[in-house]
Amino acid sequence: MYELFILGELMNNPMHGYLLHQILNGIVGPTRKVSWGAIYPLIHGMLADGLIEQVPDEQPEGSKQGRGKKIKTYKLTDEGRIRFFRLMEEPIPYSSDYELHFYTKLKNFELISKELQFLILHQYKDYLRYEIRHEEERLEYASKDERIPGGEQKYIQIFFRHRLEKLRCDETWVMQLIESHRADGQGLERE
Repeated sequence: MYELFILGELMNNPMHGYLLHQILNGIVGPTRKVSWGAIYPLIHGMLADGLIEQVPDEQPEGSKQGRGKKIKTYKLTDEGRIRFFRLMEEPIPYSSDYELHFYTKLKNFELISKELQFLILHQYKDYLRYEIRHEEERLEYASKDERIPGGEQKYIQIFFRHRLEKLRCDETWVMQLIESHRADGQGLERE
């Protein structure tokens, strides 16, 4: 997912690692941070794999950032562009990072075909329906399990219903995107 993020950010413009790190942390939110220890090894691996390359240093002598280091700017290679499109085409594995991975793909929709956009939206819909079925089963189980004390059972059910409402709201949202996509070929004009 982070590889896709970096490749997507570099599709239009070269960027330095510090800016990539700032943008990514802005996307993941205030309670979840991506460490430098995750970003820089990934950048170095992508350099070694030929997916990105460092832009020749055009900084005047003595121009430094942060702790006295020169800023390193990176750009996408042709191999990196191929890898970006391959990652956009790959289905997202169901995991705790699924939504963040989906949003990473969504922010890159302008770079891919309408058909691939449509496929990604449908995959997200399928993921949501999988999660909805799971929550419905948990709610039913919790409401029938006599081993759970009554007071606890009440709040477990409140939580499961709330989670179910959020998932159904997301499902409605993605269905609107799909319908909009179907109607005008774009799909992302409405909010």
